[in-house]
Amino acid sequence: MVLGGAQLIHHGTLKVFNKSIDRKAKQKKIKLIVKSRFKNRHGDLCTEMDKSIPIRQGRSDVSKFEFDEKVLSDISQTADKVSSSRRKLIKLSLATAGAAIAGQVLPFRTAHAQSGEIHVASMFDLTGNLNIYGVQAMNVSKYAVDSINRGGGVLGKKLILHAYDTQSKIELYSRYAQEIGSDDRVAAVVGCFTGASREAARPVLSRYGKILFFPTIDEGGECDKLTFMQGSDCLQQEAPLIEWAAKTVGKTFYIVAADYVYGHVATAWTQSLVSKQGGSIKGVEYVPLDVSDFGSTIRKIQTASPAVVMSNLVGNNHIAFYRQFAAAGLNKNIKIISPTFGLGNEQTVLTPEEASGIVVAYSYFESIDSPANKQFLDGFRKMYPNAGPISDPPVQVWNGWQQWKVAVEKAGTTDTAKVVAALESGIPYVGPSGKVSTDGPSHRNIQDIHLAKVSSRQGFEIIQSFGQVKPSREVVGAGACDLTGKDASSHRMINPKF
Repeated sequence: MVLGGAQLIHHGTLKVFNKSIDRKAKQKKIKLIVKSRFKNRHGDLCTEMDKSIPIRQGRSDVSKFEFDEKVLSDISQTADKVSSSRRKLIKLSLATAGAAIAGQVLPFRTAHAQSGEIHVASMFDLTGNLNIYGVQAMNVSKYAVDSINRGGGVLGKKLILHAYDTQSKIELYSRYAQEIGSDDRVAAVVGCFTGASREAARPVLSRYGKILFFPTIDEGGECDKLTFMQGSDCLQQEAPLIEWAAKTVGKTFYIVAADYVYGHVATAWTQSLVSKQGGSIKGVEYVPLDVSDFGSTIRKIQTASPAVVMSNLVGNNHIAFYRQFAAAGLNKNIKIISPTFGLGNEQTVLTPEEASGIVVAYSYFESIDSPANKQFLDGFRKMYPNAGPISDPPVQVWNGWQQWKVAVEKAGTTDTAKVVAALESGIPYVGPSGKVSTDGPSHRNIQDIHLAKVSSRQGFEIIQSFGQVKPSREVVGAGACDLTGKDASSHRMINPKF
């Protein structure tokens, strides 16, 4: 569909391909009205978007949607009025994109938007293999923004959330990062789930001067002035897990890991930490994300007969491992520990017999008894009564938005450099997971860590807690990153060495 020379297109939200029309239309607050089909497709995720959606830049198909004819006519007239400035704006857009592609870091800048508004963005997998993680993360992102707005916004301004469904496709992370980066209204981004998706988006966002909060547990190695790692790192999780297992279960381990960057780095940490506990590794196996048949893996574990299996598996397909492990009767004699199990509420997908007894380590569990957690859960259940349990990454999404808010208010501006400095100062935020603050040199959170086991009721029972655990500043085999010292201008990923 073409209106006044501009192609109207859809991808999770409605957008306009012609950037000149997008800017003019935004100034006039022109919106497209989308009827119930949009709501039906995305369910509760779009209840706030099914009536009126700002037009933005992007690409997709609008043929399945119905639009208010008067609004379309108004947009067409606006497009005609601004067509004379089209060439100038396209040249500016191309110059900006060229600088980003060339690897230049654009100057830090204050996000610009309408008076009384601050624009922010989230990218999560709402469809595809990784949607077991993305849907709840986006729910909490919307909840956090809504909560901040109900509390008066940030610097007295309302937040406008731009939400993107990356469909479990790495290429969409880089595409949407480019779109977000080129939109100078956007002040911050909370998003991505896997290390691979983060590394598709991070360099692009960084070149445009956008702050990224990554909410998931991660492998380490990020050394980027504009990236903040919200989830626990491998050391924060695996050190207490392995120490507990070595003392209470046994010192022989078998490692099963997802065959991508996180799985390999987490396994390197496992090997190092097991060695420090005087243990031994009986076997290591890396499993592609699309594999769901673990017959050969089960047989290898039976032959190796370890006391403990460390599972660094990730994703929907890998849930089958736990089911097949229990079906073989191995859960009766071999303990599974994991820094990843439960991220997508796998304990509710498996039967109690299949999941009971698995031990995990995170900074957040719903069972944390605190006023802040109760308030968080009550508000979330009111907004999303049928959303299911909340795991650690969605709470890190919440923490990301809240820590950014605190930093912006300390800085008195959304100016990127000033907000980064405020975060690096270690200002604390007390939320559902307890106290969190940024460790300046690593851009990682100092936070509480809890060991918990899956109960017979498919929930988690906390068995041991560790207060204010510091993250690692070391990258496996590659030294340390210091973003407040020698790496203060860094925008790179340090590759681990095994």
